[in-house]
Amino acid sequence: RFFYPKSAQIIVDLLRFFGAPYVYGLRCIELSQGSDRQPISALGCLQIPGRIIIYDQPLSPWRFSALAKREAANMSEAGAKLEVKEGAVLVHWAPDALRDFMLFDVLMHELGHHLLQHHNGKRRSRIARTNDHEAFAEQFSANCRRAFRARR
Repeated sequence: RFFYPKSAQIIVDLLRFFGAPYVYGLRCIELSQGSDRQPISALGCLQIPGRIIIYDQPLSPWRFSALAKREAANMSEAGAKLEVKEGAVLVHWAPDALRDFMLFDVLMHELGHHLLQHHNGKRRSRIARTNDHEAFAEQFSANCRRAFRARR
């Protein structure tokens, strides 16, 4: 019922592409089991210092009673097909689209949080307001997606 849309090798290859400055101070990336009631904001997280957790995902389609515009836009950008049906939002994923979403909108987003924390020397306390932290991580993941796509 749950699966990882990416493999450890794909993650290693992605991090090698971006190089050592992106993973400096990163201690581990852990693939972990999520829960049935997991909110969209908990697809992955950073545990300071240097631990990124990526949760397994339910099979497509995902069903939400509502979806924030930013989250819907991120999913669409990654290749998801969104459908409003019977008062719910259904998110249909092709395997490659979900893999790319998890790599960039989750993993690289969390890596953006790590870099912001680590390079400012504040490894245990939050160095920016939540909105600023999120804006940095979102811009970082978008830049990573563009750079990775441009290499092809």
